[in-house]
Amino acid sequence: MSECFRKVFILNNEVLNCVEFNSGLIYFGESIYEVIRITGGIPIFIDDHLDRIFQTADLRNRKLWLNRKEIESKINQVIELNNEAQGNIKLVFNYPAPGLNTGNFLIYFIEHHYPTIEQEDTGVSTILYFAEREFPAAKIINQALRSVIFKKLIDTHAYEALLVNDEGYITEGSRSNVFFTKNNMIYTASNGEVLPGIARKYILMVCENIGVKVNFEKVHSERIFDYNGVFLSGTSPGVLPVSCINDVKFDPYCNTILKIRDSYRKVSGR
Repeated sequence: MSECFRKVFILNNEVLNCVEFNSGLIYFGESIYEVIRITGGIPIFIDDHLDRIFQTADLRNRKLWLNRKEIESKINQVIELNNEAQGNIKLVFNYPAPGLNTGNFLIYFIEHHYPTIEQEDTGVSTILYFAEREFPAAKIINQALRSVIFKKLIDTHAYEALLVNDEGYITEGSRSNVFFTKNNMIYTASNGEVLPGIARKYILMVCENIGVKVNFEKVHSERIFDYNGVFLSGTSPGVLPVSCINDVKFDPYCNTILKIRDSYRKVSGR
């Protein structure tokens, strides 16, 4: 099944029908990418997403051959061409071979899976998965890891997999950041150990504004029962309570989570 959704996509400067989409252009070589949520035809947190893709390029010693204004223009173009005001857009810079600083630029709508009202209310189930991303601070496509985790989620009917490192500590979700709560405080890995999520950035700002203390500490997978609440953050989930990790239950109505979610929604316009 093609990753490209809706009607058309942009490959470099060419507008093509989605039936012509070639997955090899993103899965071969190295691809750095961003996924941006579109609400009312407006890309949410666009400046933050552009900052991060340029930061990822620097971390990987890569050059982006489009500037910020050109990328933003492509984003608006693909929104207009598809006549789509809601959804998620993916932009990819692909480098097909080591040492190359040019390749292909793609931008297209992807199929999004926003949480249902019920999931936002009662929380989602998660599992532990022992794996680490090789470059946690860089947003790089890792199709092999993504495929294995996707199958595991289907098999277990879980919403998300929480990655556990060799020392047994939970770092982040496979496609989200994760936070644990206890005594009106939240616990999360430090920025250098996880992808610096855009939603995560604003959640940390919100916590400071509403007086919730943040502890940059990883939680050990064998000590998760010490915490009363857990939530995920990301482009699609926003702030999403977790009802369980494997067989360990958590309170999706935790007051700290509800306060953070309400304040985040005001900031993000969701």
